[in-house]
Amino acid sequence: MPHDRPATHTAIADAQRHFGRVEPTDEDPPWVRYFDQTKLTVDMGIALGQLGDADAAEPLIAQALRGEPETNLRGRAFHSFWLARTQLQRGQVEAACVTASDALNLSTTVDSPRVTAHWQEFRHLLTPFRSSRPVAKLDARLLQAAG
Repeated sequence: MPHDRPATHTAIADAQRHFGRVEPTDEDPPWVRYFDQTKLTVDMGIALGQLGDADAAEPLIAQALRGEPETNLRGRAFHSFWLARTQLQRGQVEAACVTASDALNLSTTVDSPRVTAHWQEFRHLLTPFRSSRPVAKLDARLLQAAG
């Protein structure tokens, strides 16, 4: 799928500008209650990662994970997957395996077809690194979790 870099960067800047105008006393409409600064930050990081700008994406996703409530297991699993994917893009294979392993631990407690699909994608992304011991170990865990 082609990505429109200028449009994505414009949308990110617009989102930040609009979100910055929200006052703590403003009442949120019911449809937006799940969307907070953490969600905005992680979504910006994911978008940048999908554009191939992993250097800009990784700190945003990591920051969002630090702000993510410990009780939001699905969100933490999903966002940890994106952090691992971004670390892999940056060539940080071992860090990506550690992050992915932590995310896999979380995702086993969450029944989410979307998270499961992301693990299948991640296994594919690991293909060039399969000879690495950390990757082989993680791949075995992913295969076991899938089946």
